[in-house]
Amino acid sequence: MKWLARHQSSDGSWSADRFNEQCAGGACSGPGADSATAGVTGLALLAFLGAGYTHLSKDEFPDPAMPTRSLKFGDVCKKAVRWLTDHQDAEGCFGDRGDKHMYNHAIAALAMSEAYGMTLAPVLKAPAQNGIDFLVAAQNPGKGWRYRATCGDNDTSVTGWAVMALKSAEMAELAFPHRSYDDAIAWLNEVTESGSYATGYTAKSQGKTIIRGRNESFDGHPTMSAISVMSRIFVNRNKREPALKAVQLIAADPPKWGAGSSTDFYYWYYAALALFQYDGPDGAMWKKWNEPMKNALVPNQKTGKDGCENGSWDPKDERWGCEGGRVYTTAIGALTLEVYYRYQNVFGTAK
Repeated sequence: MKWLARHQSSDGSWSADRFNEQCAGGACSGPGADSATAGVTGLALLAFLGAGYTHLSKDEFPDPAMPTRSLKFGDVCKKAVRWLTDHQDAEGCFGDRGDKHMYNHAIAALAMSEAYGMTLAPVLKAPAQNGIDFLVAAQNPGKGWRYRATCGDNDTSVTGWAVMALKSAEMAELAFPHRSYDDAIAWLNEVTESGSYATGYTAKSQGKTIIRGRNESFDGHPTMSAISVMSRIFVNRNKREPALKAVQLIAADPPKWGAGSSTDFYYWYYAALALFQYDGPDGAMWKKWNEPMKNALVPNQKTGKDGCENGSWDPKDERWGCEGGRVYTTAIGALTLEVYYRYQNVFGTAK
């Protein structure tokens, strides 16, 4: 959290590629793509919200890299919310409408819905509701979401972020048609295999997803199955749903840190959410996951000896770090460690 606070831009955003302009001392490595800035701004804000901080918080912490500087987490959240609001267009879309703008929008809409739901601040209600309205309008009829609004193509990854945004909207008592949930589940059903219940990315029985020329060397994981399990639990709330048997696939592939091969924060985040919702904190599936997750994340977080990088995770060792950069890995790493208390377990405490 302190690393994120230090690297927030003066305008309230987190720059995916120029965050190191905020460094104290030597510059942090690991830039991402400029087009991801709206998304990582939402992701960083979510990390603060997930830890219980909002724009109303009064908490202050000394900056480990600059001991004379005080990091005010309430101000961090306030500036982030203001930036997102200032970068929402008349139709409710957060951020620029680039090639993958629905990733950015869905994450930002999730963050704004949580910010409103946690505080019920009247000034946040309209931006949050408008963001959800755009999300609903951007869904492909009868299916899910893809990189661009109502483009006709669908993928499970963007659909997962959209379902999470709708879940937070539901918790915040924002309005949206239940049809959006129904259509998202219809998409998941379309790309989920019978028997194994493995879920594909843009089609059933799909292999490893890659960015050509950038991350082919990394191992594949059942990320889409984790998104499917999480989405089904949040929407259907039925532990007897057959498709939840995909938790077996997830629990059989626990986190393992391995530079250039197995490290995948995106998978770990969704798998942690899915398994904790399924039977955490005391169930068998969660217990298979929890210790490996902690053992992968905590020892590999940068420490005081690493200077300004203290508190962050290195994106060069992570499967999707080439896109989101160090802000992405640090925000989603923090969110993964917040899974114990961020959402109440839908099924109650497992025994």
